[in-house]
Amino acid sequence: MTTERAVWFVDVNGAEVEEVSLERLADLLAELKDADEEHASVSVTDSDEWNLEISMDSVLLENVGVEGEEVGVLTLESVDDALPVAADFIAGDFSALRARPWSE
Repeated sequence: MTTERAVWFVDVNGAEVEEVSLERLADLLAELKDADEEHASVSVTDSDEWNLEISMDSVLLENVGVEGEEVGVLTLESVDDALPVAADFIAGDFSALRARPWSE
């Protein structure tokens, strides 16, 4: 029996957002422009403990489980460049995600 993969967002204040769409994520990313140092990222997380942490200038892909791994960091020209990365994550396309130029 397989369980369906769940995906959710975490906003700049740490609140979970269950409405998962690229439009909603774009709204959350817009909040980063006025964020302070303590509230400087938005996350896209799934039930398999994978996490995309998006800040104004980078995206971190990692598994936050007990034996998790950090895949790496992508530098962004603009925070909007995170949307295609998030689209792959939301779709569960980890092959496309891993093919991106992550740096350690």
